[in-house]
Amino acid sequence: MPSPFPGMDPYLEDPYIWPDFHNSLAGHIRDELNGALPAPYYARLDMRPEIGIVEPGMGARRIVPDVAVARPSSPPATAGVAVLHAPRRMISASKTVTVRSEPIRHAYVEVRDPTRGHQLITLIEIVSPSNKRRGDDRTAYLQKQREVLDSDANLIELDLLRSGERLVSSPFLEDAVLRLEPVPDYLVLVNRAWQRAGLDRAYQIFPILLSETLPCIPVPLREGQTETPLDLQYAFQRAYDGGPYRRGGVNYDEPPQPALHGEWAAWADECIRAWRAA
Repeated sequence: MPSPFPGMDPYLEDPYIWPDFHNSLAGHIRDELNGALPAPYYARLDMRPEIGIVEPGMGARRIVPDVAVARPSSPPATAGVAVLHAPRRMISASKTVTVRSEPIRHAYVEVRDPTRGHQLITLIEIVSPSNKRRGDDRTAYLQKQREVLDSDANLIELDLLRSGERLVSSPFLEDAVLRLEPVPDYLVLVNRAWQRAGLDRAYQIFPILLSETLPCIPVPLREGQTETPLDLQYAFQRAYDGGPYRRGGVNYDEPPQPALHGEWAAWADECIRAWRAA
């Protein structure tokens, strides 16, 4: 059964739900490319660690929840007036804390050429919520972005998140995106290595509205070679079908996070009603 929405499902943008969907989507993109890329190219998954999102004023709220169990290691000491004594030899009372933390890993897809030492040909990044907020994860993403743009590898960036700051590589690109009419909810950028000259970089922009299906985009290889089509909607649907989202992993009775407002909220409610009635 498909998602309630024609394209991206806004409920999957919730920071608690996103990591599972992110990794599944990356895996299906890899699978689709390995069925379509010409020889000798192949696509593979790689990972880098992320810290995740910590919400100010809400305690330690991360993309992936932590569970901590604490117990006192010795009875608490009684309060009293501080008096200078000889150095102590008995360890002070403390607490032992056992923390279970699921690692947060940012999945991305690489297209490589085994005939040239497994050289990176194209990097496909799927933006995560913490990449779009100021902090270490955003800094790490932008560093990787700069490294690729300074190399001879192509770069594809999939931003399927409505909130946060765009990860555009220059003020000129940011201005071009802001001038798009209507303003897109989601954005895909394709940058080809051979279309970089000095400070100039040509981008193929795919603006996406919430009400639209995800686009079929080109995956560039080397200049002059036929580019491989990648149907993002097909990859999305495979990730959705195999995931927990309609099995209770997503509560469609509550508003999505981040929320929709006005006509978009009413539109989403209608999509969900039609989906349930189907």
